[in-house]
Amino acid sequence: MRLPTWDELSADEEQLDVLEAPLDQPLFVAGPPGSGKTSLAVWRADALTELYGKTPVITFNRMLRRSLQLVADENDIEISASTMQSFVWGDYTRRAQERPPRAASDAYAYLWDSMVERLAEGGSEREALVVDEGQDLPEGFFVYASRCVAKRLSVFADEEQAIGEGRSTLEQIKLATGLPDPVILTENHRNTPEIARLAEHFHRGRLPAATVVRGRSGELPQLVRSPNTESTVNRIVNEFRNREGTIGVIVHRNATGQAVCDQLRSRLRRTRVDMYSNQEQNEQLIDVRKPGVTVLNKESVKGQEFDTVFLLELERFVPCASDADYRAMYMMCTRARDKLFLVHGPNNALSADVGAALPGMNILERP
Repeated sequence: MRLPTWDELSADEEQLDVLEAPLDQPLFVAGPPGSGKTSLAVWRADALTELYGKTPVITFNRMLRRSLQLVADENDIEISASTMQSFVWGDYTRRAQERPPRAASDAYAYLWDSMVERLAEGGSEREALVVDEGQDLPEGFFVYASRCVAKRLSVFADEEQAIGEGRSTLEQIKLATGLPDPVILTENHRNTPEIARLAEHFHRGRLPAATVVRGRSGELPQLVRSPNTESTVNRIVNEFRNREGTIGVIVHRNATGQAVCDQLRSRLRRTRVDMYSNQEQNEQLIDVRKPGVTVLNKESVKGQEFDTVFLLELERFVPCASDADYRAMYMMCTRARDKLFLVHGPNNALSADVGAALPGMNILERP
């Protein structure tokens, strides 16, 4: 991701309203993919840091934390980006002089009520805290953050992109924190109209679809049949050699991603080819801003954007069986700025169920 300058963001009236929101007041912002939430969160944290000292930015996953820190460092912005798990572990352990209590059945599930009871009497230590992709954080975190961590919260969220079990709706965030009604951003500055139309096919949210700011590209997203990994890799290699830029490859199974990554590295020897693995926690070695190919699964691609996206293993994602499946498809499709490929295989034809779940040829180019 590239961080737009303050001047670039302020040229848009919606974004200017967020940039100029009083720093001594809490802030709640909701908006669709491409509306600039993450960029606004970084600039908000920068302004709060100047006023109150280094302000943490908390987010959902390690890859987005890495991207936030990279763009901040590149622009000489002093923030401390952290995942929720890492931040809460450090904050609670330091203040309570004990490890945070967790559910016996899930080591990642904090017992928020017990933690708040333990620390609430001491009040909030920090003046400000910024949260990006707040919809993917549990409601208990927002109670903890507002009562025990910071006096002023700035939360950026879009419940239409939430994919996890512990997600929070905008209403839940508001009730947990006492934040005002969210400022609603309505414009999409990332996707071409063609990509946005495909993403909207999977949009099931309460808020209307975003207004696309970019002009038409003339290139529809494409449905691609790939009989094997070699065929998929050939397509990705050709796309990179023709256009270069950044390519995101989204997979359902990490085994698929590793097979694709291995072949890409043998074909694109002078090109950056990376795969993020939560098991390896290798995000510090990856810079998605640099030209090349990044392979991720749907959980890790949250908050990222690429010039071109290949969504592999399409049959694993559609037809959508739940609201969470629709949100995931909506989120994944909107990672692409300019070109989007939905890749299925190895069957010669789509199953009837998958075909019926996809939009028509006026939205999705089919072979």
